[in-house]
Amino acid sequence: MAKIKFKLFSKNTDGEKMGGKELFLRLILPVGVVLILSAGVIAGVWHLNSKDIGEIISEISPEEEVFFERKLDGLAVNEKPELTIPYAIMIENKDDSRPPAGVSRASIIYEAPAEAGITRFLAIYDPNQDIEKIGPVRSARDYYLDWASPYYPLYAHVGGSPQSLAKIPQTNVYDLNEFYNWKYFWRAGDRYAPHNVYTSTDRLAEAIQDKEIAENHNFETWRFKDDRIIEDPGAQKIVVDFSIPTYEVTWQWTSNTNEYIRLHNVSQPHLDEDGTEIITKNIAVIATEAYVIDNEGRLKLRTTGKGKAWIFRDGEITEGIWSKPDTESPLKFYDVTGRDIELNRGPTWVEVITSGSQVKWDK
Repeated sequence: MAKIKFKLFSKNTDGEKMGGKELFLRLILPVGVVLILSAGVIAGVWHLNSKDIGEIISEISPEEEVFFERKLDGLAVNEKPELTIPYAIMIENKDDSRPPAGVSRASIIYEAPAEAGITRFLAIYDPNQDIEKIGPVRSARDYYLDWASPYYPLYAHVGGSPQSLAKIPQTNVYDLNEFYNWKYFWRAGDRYAPHNVYTSTDRLAEAIQDKEIAENHNFETWRFKDDRIIEDPGAQKIVVDFSIPTYEVTWQWTSNTNEYIRLHNVSQPHLDEDGTEIITKNIAVIATEAYVIDNEGRLKLRTTGKGKAWIFRDGEITEGIWSKPDTESPLKFYDVTGRDIELNRGPTWVEVITSGSQVKWDK
């Protein structure tokens, strides 16, 4: 039987004929290599089982996230802050005004006595937040201005003591008195005056734009650190006694979040109007002197110089001193060796106690 032989050939680029072997090496072999490699990749992906393609791609070319540190509280945010002027707002704490609105969103709060043992808040906010309701907003006091001034903030208040109104032009704050800037505030219908004045971050941002406040002050803040895990915490419950039981404050440390929950009236959680717990990462208790200056019982507090301080974070206490050389200088905290005390990233409450007040803590 005759055998028919097929001879495979083609022409190379020079027009010469190529035999079957040469053609195989030039054409078919590369295709085989590609197929083998493809099979290997498929097998490898199949072998990963639990990983999807998106996860594999992200591992091959991961996108590096960029974070920015907020100046007031050291928290990381993934967008560069657009607004740079903090909001400093006088917020009432009289029992008639509770619950407050927006207090849980503040980065820093100074709590000090106003009149008759009642405390008042100076709440300082990062402006790059969306807070629909903050208040009740109340009147200014001159010693709160000393704590606000180093931040170069927009200072929101409803009137004020004669001393504070005279002092405002001498400080670094941008004044926003509701008496003359009512459009940036509103009065709630479900509260009676004077416990019914509120504002919002939208309205405060509008005020900055309308008043063409564009200065970008590089104000100084505290140094921040990461949380520490403490096996045997020494200060899990802190009581700040402002001399009247209604305004006694308890801070209860929680180990699972490394935060302090605020309680008032001995054991009631201090909540915002929307039910959010008021918590903090740091508590700085500072001691100073206070003097009654008029028939209304208004006070004068020493805000500059030095004094005793107790710093609570990570379930521990560090005893030291507070220091504020002058009105424009920020409040700082130092341990007994003179070293700057670092705070945890997150909210900080500064509790200001005077004669007749005290701070206690236990495990």
